[in-house]
Amino acid sequence: MSTPCISVIVPVYNTEKFLHQCIDSILKQTFNDFELILIDDGSTDYSGTICDEYAIKDSRIKIFHQENQGVSAARNVGIDNAQGEYITFVDSDDYIINYALEILYKDIVNFDADISCVAEGKTFSSVIEAMNNSKHKIWRDVESIRNSLLDNGYTYSSCRKLYKKDFIGDIRFENGRKIHEDSFFVFCCLFKKPVVVLRNANIYYYRNNPESASHSDFSDKFFDILYFANKKKEMIDISFPEFKSESNNMVIKANMALLEIYLKANERVYNKDIRDCIKTIKKLKKYFVPVTKINKLHFFVITHNLYFLYKFCYRIKQKIK
Repeated sequence: MSTPCISVIVPVYNTEKFLHQCIDSILKQTFNDFELILIDDGSTDYSGTICDEYAIKDSRIKIFHQENQGVSAARNVGIDNAQGEYITFVDSDDYIINYALEILYKDIVNFDADISCVAEGKTFSSVIEAMNNSKHKIWRDVESIRNSLLDNGYTYSSCRKLYKKDFIGDIRFENGRKIHEDSFFVFCCLFKKPVVVLRNANIYYYRNNPESASHSDFSDKFFDILYFANKKKEMIDISFPEFKSESNNMVIKANMALLEIYLKANERVYNKDIRDCIKTIKKLKKYFVPVTKINKLHFFVITHNLYFLYKFCYRIKQKIK
């Protein structure tokens, strides 16, 4: 097999119900100069067997089996073994439209970008229609860094993007973290001040999988929200202090997000953590920039010492349901 243009990296863990659709959507791409790297991260269902069956049928597929180490470690194995000039990520419980790779590739080449990206938008019938009827914009230099700190849908996920492998360099996903590890990976890429082309065409279908990490009951893994927010702030404070306001607003939003999740937690052991979140929000409140009315309401509740009353009302409402 010759050197592929694109490496598609798919971490796989116990997604046998969705894996066929995911792999089929990749193999049916209109752009077919790619390798598909499947990393079976210690699956205990038939996911690993499904991967092996596909590899027998298609020479573009590479399989790596490993003991369960988490999605970050699995993606890193993919990066380390990727042969393509470009890299993209697809989660094994999601799937992509048949021209996904083609539109990402056309954009990254046509605009000589380091990263091409799509966000939520209209779904088009073909890549030609998508290119002609969707809108695009370019981020350059520090604009990428600033936007990575804002409520910007383009920056949340490591998926829906095509990266130059050489640009990624030694950036890797941080092992041992359960959530927000992908948005931090994107942040680290944007921190290098790339040229980014962004297009509002829908090519990626997220599945609302109730068994995924982000949909499970409250646990200490949600502290990763603050871990990565504080890590971003430290990096900004050192290298780009001109974005102090945006950085502090980002930290406020992270603490607010965690407080919303705390509503699901019954354990009083988290009361100190809740108070720490509230303290941080009050300390930085002058930097808060609301995006929605709900956003603004939650901020009012928190900064006016109403959170525990809000939590009590939330619990009553859940019991009534």
